[in-house]
Amino acid sequence: MKIVSGEKMGEIDRLAMTRFGIPGLILMENAGLQVVRLVQKIRPDRKQGKIVIFCGRGNNGGDGFVIARHLWQLGYHVETWAIGDVLEYKGDAAVNYNILLKKGYDVNRIGEKNPVAFIKGLKADDLIIDALLGTGIQRQVSGAFAEIIMAINDSIATIVSVDIPSGISADTGEVMGVAVRAHYTVTFALPKRGLLLFPGAEYTGILLVADIGIPEELASQAGIKENLVTGGYVRSQLPFRMLDSHKGSYGRVLILAGSPGMTGAAALAGEAALRGGAGLVYLGTAAELRPVLEAKLKEVIVLGFPGDGDGNLTSSGSTEILKHARGCQALALGPGLSASEETLNLLKNLAREVSVPFVVDAGGVSALSLEPDFLKEVKVPFILTPHPGEMARLVGSNTVSVQQDRWGLAARQAVEWQVVLVLKGAHTVIALPEGEIYINPTGNPVLSTAGTGDLLTGLIAALAAQGLDAEKAAICGTYLHGLAADMLAARLGQRGSKAGDILDFFPAALNKTAGLPPAEPGEHYSVKPY
Repeated sequence: MKIVSGEKMGEIDRLAMTRFGIPGLILMENAGLQVVRLVQKIRPDRKQGKIVIFCGRGNNGGDGFVIARHLWQLGYHVETWAIGDVLEYKGDAAVNYNILLKKGYDVNRIGEKNPVAFIKGLKADDLIIDALLGTGIQRQVSGAFAEIIMAINDSIATIVSVDIPSGISADTGEVMGVAVRAHYTVTFALPKRGLLLFPGAEYTGILLVADIGIPEELASQAGIKENLVTGGYVRSQLPFRMLDSHKGSYGRVLILAGSPGMTGAAALAGEAALRGGAGLVYLGTAAELRPVLEAKLKEVIVLGFPGDGDGNLTSSGSTEILKHARGCQALALGPGLSASEETLNLLKNLAREVSVPFVVDAGGVSALSLEPDFLKEVKVPFILTPHPGEMARLVGSNTVSVQQDRWGLAARQAVEWQVVLVLKGAHTVIALPEGEIYINPTGNPVLSTAGTGDLLTGLIAALAAQGLDAEKAAICGTYLHGLAADMLAARLGQRGSKAGDILDFFPAALNKTAGLPPAEPGEHYSVKPY
């Protein structure tokens, strides 16, 4: 699913009206009805509390008037507030305002009555619909809008934002002075950039993308390079599980990992590859650490390769490692390895010889920072999985700068290095060598603990071993990894869990995605908030 700026969405709306002849009133009606559908789900009892709708002057306010009309006709107790008189509205918004008035519905006008005092009186059973400011906001929120938004945020009522939380920049996610903190956001046709970029993502709540009748030709333009990973896409890519199969049917993975004090990282990566569906998983480590890892692991086959005597893999074992790697369908290197010249030399030796997808994480990424230009020489399908600190070292920058331009930096470096780049963090970015990026919506703070990156390495390698190309393995692995964390959080909450607990939810995440039902009409996906 494409991700768009506010300006691009406006262009798509205009093309829908001019090229396809879809009236703006129809698009507005469809948008309002999609919010009504959500309200009916979260407030099935029409007698439960008030529905309070705040309507700005633009099309966002027009959506609010459509919502008011339908909820009122359905028997909900609806209170609607408009910024001004109907004469202050234009176009389709004015039409829908007029329809309400002609049906005998009383619209409160801000300025004549005090909405702030009214909001303070709302209760937990009440629901606020924010249709104040849409995607076109260009300046800081002030005056009555700011006062209303602050009062809405102080309320204990449930908050639903229409298209985007009022006060969030659709392009950058910037808070324009003050912004609504929504529990739900129903955005139309395509997700806007500001709903997925921070800090805007923190204000979005549960995000629903609603179909309002925009033709697919416009919604899937090839020129739009930013994409959102959806469960439906991942489902379509998951390897088929055949009845007539055996362990060799699902690929072999070799993971090079572990050093003194870091055998846990190696074990987690190996277990994750098995849980990710690989038929056979080999864990290569320094020979002196082999007994330790054999004691930790049952189903993973542990191999001992030449070490330095202290438990670190060395490049002297490259030839022996390559013999094993050539019988595998995916290779991974890095969990728990030291960021040394020896690790770098080992990585370089392997990258020059293997042809299968090669996942590089942790110690492997840090070793590459000693010679990042080597990435330009790599011909093998390379999947690089840095966290922001590791990314900063690779590009000679700092973590703050990386976080300020996650999407752009990932896209540029994936093209320059011709690798699949998985820049980890909230809304992980998967950047492809052709310049496309995919934003992952799954995951939560449960992932903010040691070992979760090792799980991701093993999972991506497992999917690659089962036949997914490097790009699809990275996209699908990142989504499933985050989904497992979401399922854990839904069961146990976000506090007190460790990486091994997330691993236990890998089967549930895989099976849920494999059996994902088709989206309901008009709804593409939903995302749990952090």
